Amino acid sequence: MVAERPSVVETTLPLSTVIHAGLEQDVRNRIGALEFNSDELLKEMQQTDDYQKTNLEMLVILNSVEQLDKAIKAGFSVNSRGKGGYTLLHYANLWNRPDVIRYLYRNHAELFPINKPNETPHTLSVKYENREANEMMLWAGMCVLTPKKRSSFYLPECRQDFYALLEQTRAALNGADKSEYTKEERKLLENACTEGEMWLERNRESPLSALRTIKEHIELIVEPFFRPKTPIRGS
Repeated sequence: MVAERPSVVETTLPLSTVIHAGLEQDVRNRIGALEFNSDELLKEMQQTDDYQKTNLEMLVILNSVEQLDKAIKAGFSVNSRGKGGYTLLHYANLWNRPDVIRYLYRNHAELFPINKPNETPHTLSVKYENREANEMMLWAGMCVLTPKKRSSFYLPECRQDFYALLEQTRAALNGADKSEYTKEERKLLENACTEGEMWLERNRESPLSALRTIKEHIELIVEPFFRPKTPIRGS
């Protein structure tokens, strides 16, 4: 019996070209052939196209959870950064890929990485009105509750409110004129966001009391900046 010959496309063109051509079976064959050679697979996934996107970033954009899973299992860092400081989670939000977001979250992706334009992944899904990605990010921002903890009815709601507060503050900073906040005020708000984001990242199953404490602490810092300013008498 004559062995089946590999596709000409599969063996002669860069993987990025095959991906852009939409040749799904050739992509599957190429990656499948490297599945048990982690070093070669990772090398292939990190090759870039003419737009400086890696092959793995393109597979995220194309919603290929199957190929993403192979790369992560081979040792690719789920939190690696590409051009402009974008992570895989940024691209999943930018292109409205809720299944990819769920996969990345379950594989310990950071929820609040900031790219060079100072955007978190969730900022992008909100900015481009990607409803499914936005909802998945809100879900990921909530505490992963065990059955025993589901009786704490207000825990996920409190966590989601805290998450929304941080996103609102980031969005306000990104959209504000340079003259709206002083350098010190901007630094104070950015530090408050970072503190809250790091706390949420490290405490995914925190008790309600601890969550309320950190949320109230951050609220005391950021909320005065969003209140209407009282006019000066006589002006």
